[in-house]
This record gives sequence, structure tokens and C-alpha cells, in this order.
Amino acid sequence: MEFFTSATRTVTAAALSLAVASPALAQSQPGYDGASVTQCIPFANFQPVSFTDAPQLNFSIAGDSTIHSVTMDTGSVGIAISATNIPNYEQLKTATGATAGTQFLSSSKVLWVGTWVPMTVTLYDRNKKPVATSEVFVLGVEQAGKCDSYQTDQKICPNLPAPQKPVLYMGVGFGQEADFQPQGTPDKNVLLNLRSVNGQPIAPGTLNRGYIIGRQGIQVGLTAANTAGFRFAKLQPYQQYPGDWMMPRGCITVNPNENRDANGPICTPANILVDTGIPQSYLTVPSTIKFDTVQQPDRSEPSKTVGVLAPQTSVAVQIPDAANPIATDAFIVGGGAPNEPEQVIPWSTDKRPPFINTGRHFLRQYQFLYDASQGYVGMKDQPNPCGEQ
Repeated sequence: MEFFTSATRTVTAAALSLAVASPALAQSQPGYDGASVTQCIPFANFQPVSFTDAPQLNFSIAGDSTIHSVTMDTGSVGIAISATNIPNYEQLKTATGATAGTQFLSSSKVLWVGTWVPMTVTLYDRNKKPVATSEVFVLGVEQAGKCDSYQTDQKICPNLPAPQKPVLYMGVGFGQEADFQPQGTPDKNVLLNLRSVNGQPIAPGTLNRGYIIGRQGIQVGLTAANTAGFRFAKLQPYQQYPGDWMMPRGCITVNPNENRDANGPICTPANILVDTGIPQSYLTVPSTIKFDTVQQPDRSEPSKTVGVLAPQTSVAVQIPDAANPIATDAFIVGGGAPNEPEQVIPWSTDKRPPFINTGRHFLRQYQFLYDASQGYVGMKDQPNPCGEQ
């Protein structure tokens, strides 16, 4: 994550209302002329999706006839699977491009250690019919465990054991390298490296790489038709990782009646992550922002108690800014709004840049579009018909 140096922006009281008016159209627009390849991949675990639980996709890997249902996580990048469940794994470790690697889940502090190996992945619909294939590097997990110190010393925890239970995960996000995922590059994203759709190879120039997350499933391949009505915000290139894009920008307002300056409620510029992997939210704001907390069990680690935003705390997130938002995610803690996360875990500090992980409840309000070819995110009101039968 990088620090934001522009002046703090403000939002109006009307923009913070839970009955948010339609956001203004962003001026920057991608183009989809010539893009014709698209495919709906319905979620495997519910229909329609409620985003109470994480959405799942059906997939298999080359050489294995087992079709797995796996969490589809936008907060990480890459498929991780127990090395013992990858056919010919030892041979694949010597293949061109295979490299030793890790995957770290910062919300649960879980570290996986193994080797990224080249793999053909097949994606299926709910009836286990193949709908697409992809060529990616998959992490064969040889060691696994909690590694709380990884975020501070960035060293692999010594003596991690072999996985105590099967590892199976699919990260499809972007711009996550700074979140202790330096190997989470686009070549690991199964949704961005498609080779065929419905048994037909993809012709050059016909696929705009990206996806739309709806309530029924995920639409891969962006076209003029399936992007109609979206409001777009431009992403910044991730200079250290060519081909990837930074997380979208936005601004966060907490308790607008208490956190104000001469211009009105303070909206703190921040990085934004819409994360399908978790039902809670993580918030980092400057020490000058005032809020109250109460103690609750951590949603990711129920045995651990953590401070969360107190009931009646008002939160609003605007993407990409307050002046021309394409989306406004606003709720009052304990108010029962559908888009309210299960808990908001705040961090008040001037040592880390402002940030919010919205959790997956954001998707109860908005469809989420990621354009990996041109570098955009897009928002549109739910519902989305992808996957309807």
C-alpha cells in the first residue's frame, strides 16, 4: 500500500445518508469494441448468492478427475492446494517457470509454503459441466500454519508442519502484493488466464480480461453488452509488478458529526479492498479520527477478542472520491442494513496508510467489475443475472 498525499476531501451530509442517491458518472471510460468472448461461471454453493458466506466455484486440475468446490477470494491471488493432491507434483516442480513460493492470508494469519507449478485448470457450472479452461501457476502447499510474526519480520515461520488438513483456496484479486503477497501476480489468477470457453479456443483480440461479480455467479470476459450501465474508475498501474493494477482509491468517513473540519465531515483518502473472503471489515484511519470500540470475538479467530466499532457508529466509503463517486457504501453499526459487515475492526494509526477492507457484504449492494486489460473498476447496482437458469 502507498501513502496518499493529496488534501483531505469532504463529503456532504446527504452523501452519508443510508438512502444514497445514484452516484455521478465517472468521466474516464474503457472501450470494449471487438471484445466478444464472455462466459458466466455460476457460483457452486448458493443460488442466488446472499454473500453471508463466501462464494465458491467448481474447478479441477489437470490429471485429477475430482471436481472441487473452492472459496473464491478477491482478497488474495492464486490457487493453493495441498501438494499431496496435485498429480505428478514432484515432476511439475522441475517444469519451466516453477518456483518456490508462499501465500499469506493476512486476516487469519495463515501461511502456506510450497512451490508454484504450471497447471491447466478447468472451471465448471453448477451441473459440473466444463465451461472454461485456464493456464496458471498453482501453489502446491507443503507446509502450513499460523504465522503471526510474518507481518512484522516478513520471514517464513520456521518448522511449519505439513498441512494438518487439506488446503484448497482460490484467490482472484489484484493489487495485493503489498499485503505480504509478493507472488500474487496476474499469472496466478485463474480468471485472467483463460485459454478456452465452452470447448472453443479463444482467438487473439477477442477477450478483454476481467470479470463481473454478481449475485448468481461471476462473468468472465468483458464486452460492450455486459458492461452497459456500469460506472467506472481508473486504476493506477502497479509499477513494481507489470501487468497488475493498484487497488481502487476511495475515501472513508467515520462519525461525520464528530470528525469534521472547516469544510465539513472529514473523508479520509484511502485504499479500498472489496473482499469476498471475509464477512467482517478492517479499517485503518489516522489517529485524529474519533470513534468508540467494544470488545467482541474476532470473526476470523473466535478464540481471540478484538476491539470493534461500537453500535451507532456511522461509516461511509466513497469510490473513487467524494466529488465523483461511482459507489457509496454507507451503514450504521448495528443498524441492520444489508451491506453492513458482521463487524468492523478499526486501527487508529499514523504509521500505516488509510485503508478499508469492506468484506463481502458490500456486494449485496453493488456488482463489482474488474477490468484487468485496461485498468478499471466498475460499480453497478445489484442484482446481476449471471448464472440464472
